[in-house]
Amino acid sequence: MADEDFGKLFEASINGVKTDLRTGEKITGTVAAINKSDIIVDLGLRNDGLMDILDVTDKEGHVTVKVGDTITAFNMGMVDGYFKLQKRAGGNGEVLVDSALQDAYDAKIPVEGKVTEERKGGFGIDLSGTPAFCPFSQIDARRTRKEPAEYIGQTFQFLISEFSENGKNIVVSRRKLVEEEQAKMREYLKDILQEGDIREGIVVRVVDFGAFVDLGGIEGLIPVSEISWSRGIKAEEALSVGQRVSVKIIRLDWADGDASKERVTLSLKQAVQSPWEKIANGEATPYTVGSKHRGRVVRIAEFGAFVELEPGLDGLAHISQLGQESKVEKVEDVCKVGDEVDVTILDIDGENHRIRLCFGDPKTPEEKPAELNVEQEQQVSELSLGSVIEGEVESLKPFGVFVKLPDGQTGLLHISQCGITDNGPMRSRELFKKFPLHSKVEVIIREVNGKRISLTLPEIIQQENERNTILDYKDEASKGFGSMDDAFANLKL
Repeated sequence: MADEDFGKLFEASINGVKTDLRTGEKITGTVAAINKSDIIVDLGLRNDGLMDILDVTDKEGHVTVKVGDTITAFNMGMVDGYFKLQKRAGGNGEVLVDSALQDAYDAKIPVEGKVTEERKGGFGIDLSGTPAFCPFSQIDARRTRKEPAEYIGQTFQFLISEFSENGKNIVVSRRKLVEEEQAKMREYLKDILQEGDIREGIVVRVVDFGAFVDLGGIEGLIPVSEISWSRGIKAEEALSVGQRVSVKIIRLDWADGDASKERVTLSLKQAVQSPWEKIANGEATPYTVGSKHRGRVVRIAEFGAFVELEPGLDGLAHISQLGQESKVEKVEDVCKVGDEVDVTILDIDGENHRIRLCFGDPKTPEEKPAELNVEQEQQVSELSLGSVIEGEVESLKPFGVFVKLPDGQTGLLHISQCGITDNGPMRSRELFKKFPLHSKVEVIIREVNGKRISLTLPEIIQQENERNTILDYKDEASKGFGSMDDAFANLKL
């Protein structure tokens, strides 16, 4: 019985032994023997590894390993029954010879090199004494390239992409290695990221409708509406490329693995507490009914003026609360956007984020604030540039789709933003097929010009991001905008 059990264990152990080792594969073993020219490495396989003694010898000629040490190396192929091993080429002061670089090129093993200078079209690279060249496009991943001067003096791992003229012409690339690492990190992040997480990231691009932030392998978009609690702030005013920011993940959509449709939506403002949260939580704030404040007029409507008390905290002074002595006919007669005004808080509705104000002192302390009608309430919730919202297809034209937005306004999803590639006679059919009348569609506010609202699709933003070419919407769609202006002229928006 014992012999039978031993036999099963022995068979299992034999079956579990790895016998195949691919050329270029990294493996770790134990130094088993050292002689004048080679070292033998026990790899735990049926064949040992053989490494040139020079690969573990320092500048002074001292062997840097001893029997029993653990060593990691790359398999360069099978030679005389041994796996020929080589440490990562370069580094630790090793002098690379052409044969070693040739082996690294053949086996696609990374080599270590130092960026020494900027040249026409790229960089000069020192591979431990052997010169090489790296094109600008291959020094880094596409989205993370820096100014050339920032690479000078740095040491990186490279792949040899060209080896000719007996080593006199060597071209290297770092981009593939970086992108492979980013791909691994991307898959890791997809497993651990959750909506509501606060993460650190780096701003990689700023555009008119927001900013793209690298979370360490995955990029997300901060819409303009999520940059600051203040109204009307522009992305370029608040953020710059290379800036490190703390953001909250407000939406994750991995689109079943379809990278072209994956979306990560971020918020800069939600990473910090909103002033409304303090009010709703009953925390001590200076905002109480009857308290007086100085604010800035940020928006004017027919029914009143919106006053910013602090970033993210606006109140509405109804037209009935603008004048002390006589009835105000037009808000513009009393104030304009940008004016600093003294106000008194008449009412606070923390649940619905409403503060009602009056300019100066109330006309009569007991007077009840004027109520807003439904249309005015919709204007209070004005859509912001970069907002991701769901609308309803209202009508279709050859130049695009008109979408009714939740606040009752209408926006145009121009044909250039519809994701339709057919420019022939079948384009209209494809448009009708993709956007059926009265169907729901998710859109992003791309531009607001008065009552004209230009829209785009989230997947268009993602595609532009993937191409690293954010289109200037006005320029790209200029031919169609002639017709769009005519269409808008006849609409009651």
